[in-house]
Amino acid sequence: MHEVRYAKNPNVRPDPGTGLYDVKRLAELFDIKPATVRTLRQRHQLPPSLSDDINGGAVWDAKTIWHEYDIPASDKENEKIDNNSNQSAVIDLFAGCGGLSLGFIQAGFKVLAGYDNWDPAIRNYNHNLPSKATKLDLSDVKLVEDTIKKADLQFDGIIGGPPCQDFSSAGKRKEGMRADLTERYAEIVTFFKPRFFLMENVARAKNADVFKRAVTMLQECGYGVTKLVLNADRCNVPQSRKRLFTVGFYKDNVNNEFERYLTRNLSEKPMTVRDYFGDSIDTEFYYRHPRSYARRGIFSIDEPSPTIRGVNRPIPRGYKAHANDAGPIDKARPLTTGERARIQTFENYDFQGSKTDQEQLIGNAVPVNLAAYVGEAINCFLRDIKKRKEERER
Repeated sequence: MHEVRYAKNPNVRPDPGTGLYDVKRLAELFDIKPATVRTLRQRHQLPPSLSDDINGGAVWDAKTIWHEYDIPASDKENEKIDNNSNQSAVIDLFAGCGGLSLGFIQAGFKVLAGYDNWDPAIRNYNHNLPSKATKLDLSDVKLVEDTIKKADLQFDGIIGGPPCQDFSSAGKRKEGMRADLTERYAEIVTFFKPRFFLMENVARAKNADVFKRAVTMLQECGYGVTKLVLNADRCNVPQSRKRLFTVGFYKDNVNNEFERYLTRNLSEKPMTVRDYFGDSIDTEFYYRHPRSYARRGIFSIDEPSPTIRGVNRPIPRGYKAHANDAGPIDKARPLTTGERARIQTFENYDFQGSKTDQEQLIGNAVPVNLAAYVGEAINCFLRDIKKRKEERER
């Protein structure tokens, strides 16, 4: 017999993206403290959790909670939960600390595993996500193929963001070995031929020869490919961050139909830092170290953040005001590591390791909400493919 007998606040619903209750939502549902929820769970006085560690805490399936505590659910909620119960499964290559994985979980996918070659990324992924990441040299295609085959994972899609410094304005101006990882990624996809793939790169990758070769390889394998640059600030992220998303569907999307799914829910206006943080940030202006002093360094919370990078420097002594600064230097401060993580839309994520590693992990990551936006578009497209197939078979 569970100690909590009924829900005092039945209007508290599960996370709309995943259909799950976390500790905070369950506490609100029962009108108790989160610490009490954790204690009840340890004493086995709550229904079993679906997972012990998603984003740093336990989660419960909505239908289990609704049934246990006699909470009515709307037809729409039941339909959404039923759709999620038949989740498409993915693996995440070049997973980093898990931004893509977390976004796809929010979009209703099951993430089976992550793979990366950087120890701090592996540790943080495994500390915060329900799926586990494995250290793997992703430049060794044969090793990757053998490792994934041995794991016997049944997946519908491969997602990932091959390192892109050689495409980036922040890195070298020529294509190099790290750019070659884009081709290695394409080789892995064409070997397994999953139902779909997603590849994330910086926007300038679109014009690179190695990217063009990778796309040609995927198309020749049978994938209908969509290539589109999205700005994160139109995808529920308070940050101007342009990224190239290349998405392919095996034997489908032959006329680039998927592009409409990627664009139809874009916000009409960019999300600002104030839009996202509300009153939880205690400054009107903040400092972001410019690449050169020809650029401004002071930004307002009433605009999207510039792209979060892998470094977070203090205001240098003698910083001279720039004509385009959003405010005075004496009213500004650098963002904290936690604030930078939130601008990347990591919520309740417990970053581990040195400050340098944490900043690098945050700057390298795909914003969670941006990943969720693209994941939801893929989910909708897959459902529509299924509906069309069912209609043809009638």
